[in-house]
Amino acid sequence: MRYTKYLALAATLSLLSVSTLTSAATGSVLPPTATPIPTATSAPTSLAITGAPRLVKKTSNSVTLEWDAVPTATAYIVKYSKTSVANSQDPKAQYDNETDQLTTTGAVITKLSSNNEALAPATTYYFSFVAIDKDMKESDTFSDELMVVTDASGMVATGSTAALAIQDLAVIDTNTLSLTFNTALSSDPVNVKITKTSDNSDILVGAVTQDPTNPSTVRVTTLTALSPVSSYTLTVLAAKDATGNTIQEGVSGLKEFTTTETLQASASNEIPALNAAASESGATLSGTTVDVTSATKVETGTQTNLMILAALLLSLGIVYIARRKLV
Repeated sequence: MRYTKYLALAATLSLLSVSTLTSAATGSVLPPTATPIPTATSAPTSLAITGAPRLVKKTSNSVTLEWDAVPTATAYIVKYSKTSVANSQDPKAQYDNETDQLTTTGAVITKLSSNNEALAPATTYYFSFVAIDKDMKESDTFSDELMVVTDASGMVATGSTAALAIQDLAVIDTNTLSLTFNTALSSDPVNVKITKTSDNSDILVGAVTQDPTNPSTVRVTTLTALSPVSSYTLTVLAAKDATGNTIQEGVSGLKEFTTTETLQASASNEIPALNAAASESGATLSGTTVDVTSATKVETGTQTNLMILAALLLSLGIVYIARRKLV
């Protein structure tokens, strides 16, 4: 019986060792948590469309439109006909024509999709648009409707045309674009936005600087490298020409471009340079980041397991010695 207390003491020391080592490593001992049951995601809500398309320009056989971007939309379709759907008494009325999917917030319409005929002079047309989400689902409702009467034959183009517009865009390398306007720019800052067409993600813009040898050209430097054989859309958010005219929102400030397979890398692709640029601008570089908290948890868990194993081995040794003495 006198050895029984040694066995009890050994068991107590084992439990204390495990508890102490576990607490030292993790701060506390918690019971295992049940794995949460995944909940079904709710169906995507309808894309909220407000306003109607706006007239940018019209001729006797063409209509140029623009509209406000719809949050979370990845594409748009313009729908149109010679009769109004908004004023129709038929709740199921539909437009007779529609464009292909558009990734920009503007379109130039020159013909009827239903019969491939050109727009007629001095004719009334009604325009609306729908948005498309990432699952290729159209919005449940049309936008408000716009009525446009095309010009008569021989008339000069009318509409709110913008004097300042993008003329050309050239891709220099993975982080540099050359953007040329149709007239000389003022010294005011030029702001642009670049979006990748495939996933509608934004490309971080580092700086827009004017070309000292060409007053109508600016150089755009990106913090996010452009990918080869990829499509992008550049939107001019702010620009002013030498006479003080400000560029208007719409197709005049939009430019789609596609990079080549042989796209050259620039020096700004180096990580230190990008990090320095991002630090100065406050921008966050895209890419894969390491979750430090998760890494620390893994390391701490490994240390805890080793400590528990050592404590158990120590306890088994004490029990073994006690049993030998009993024998």
